[in-house]
Amino acid sequence: MPAITFGGVGSGIDTETIISGLISASKGPLTRVQDQGSQTQSAISSMSDIGNLLSRFKDAVSALDTISEVGSFSAASDSKAVVATASGAAQPGSFKITVSQLASAYKSYSNPLGTQPGQQLNQSGSLTLAIGDKSANLNIAATDTLDAVITKINGSGLRVSASSFFDGSQYRLQLRGLDSGASNNVTVTENGTTFGFNTAANVKSTGKDALLKIDDFDVTSKTNQVTGAISGVTLALTEITTTPATVTVSSDSAGFQTKLKTLVDTYNSVVNRIHTDAGFGSIKAANPQLSGDSVLRGITNRLSGALTQTVGTGKFNTLRSIGIEMNNNGTLKLNTASLEAALAADPEAVTRVLAGDDKNTKGLADNLATLATDMLSAKGSVQARKDGLAARQKSLTDRAAIEQKRLDRMEEILRKQFTQMDGEVAKAKAAGNSLG
Repeated sequence: MPAITFGGVGSGIDTETIISGLISASKGPLTRVQDQGSQTQSAISSMSDIGNLLSRFKDAVSALDTISEVGSFSAASDSKAVVATASGAAQPGSFKITVSQLASAYKSYSNPLGTQPGQQLNQSGSLTLAIGDKSANLNIAATDTLDAVITKINGSGLRVSASSFFDGSQYRLQLRGLDSGASNNVTVTENGTTFGFNTAANVKSTGKDALLKIDDFDVTSKTNQVTGAISGVTLALTEITTTPATVTVSSDSAGFQTKLKTLVDTYNSVVNRIHTDAGFGSIKAANPQLSGDSVLRGITNRLSGALTQTVGTGKFNTLRSIGIEMNNNGTLKLNTASLEAALAADPEAVTRVLAGDDKNTKGLADNLATLATDMLSAKGSVQARKDGLAARQKSLTDRAAIEQKRLDRMEEILRKQFTQMDGEVAKAKAAGNSLG
């Protein structure tokens, strides 16, 4: 419980108010340090926010740093039996597709194996599993339980999986291949055991390839995801067709524009936040600790420098030439008319500006993604500035503690002095009263 003091009892002077006033008048240095500490903590939060915005910008440019990502094509199908998607490597065209067989993986069940999962199966012999030229011979003991056989199958090293199945009265083993396709079919040979995996009623599917025709050309696929048949297009087969499906690949400039708009918007978010925190032109810094900050200026300078680089030769070799223009305040804007004109004139050149050739030549999106990654790294400019601010915050906290100790000591000394004075006044009053 804090001590209760009654100053001025002897002298009649309100010494506590005087002490409080003197301490309050001496709090200037502590208040300044505390204010600086609050500003520094706010600056650390601002740097974290800028880092998050920069990370979003990195994601936006990373979505444009390969030819397939830049490519502006879409694929559509008029049948739910064939779902088509296109990448940047696609080319406009139309295709008739007929699906006569879907790809499948092997699946079979055993005969009933008892009513309790932990009972011995009384199966004795060997179980040989084979996929292509790979096989495994499993020894089965009469004392093996359902779980024991499952463990042996799953530990065979083959691309197979075993599990238990309960139909409400009896347990069975389910055996399935993990991959579809004819070459991944599973062959089961029993010697002494009677699991019944090869019984016709127990075999639910075998490994088969998908069979289809694309414009009357036969195509086979191990899976129902057909890639490579049509350049840059993936066909997801879901049903056997009764009539041919038509897949159309066409330009998708709207999708490309959406990616570019995301790039512009995320870049502007970084620049506008830095202008707000550090100040820009007539804009006063929101945080004095970041006013005119050299690290923040460095971020915007490095980004704008990378944005204005030239890639290759020809008419379209800068971001500005394909419609991404820089405003006077350092932000970007997307000129859709210029973009559409560039795409109409030379779409490959537009792709090279952003993604290079995916081999030896880097595009501007590659360079920007690399730059953002460097800034966000553990030794990058954002983290280095946060570390510097954190060190300053610790120093300010230590200074505030020292200032508080000074004020506490000052208050202690004042109180002793006023207490002594109060006592002396009380004595003098007592002496005067005795003389009267």
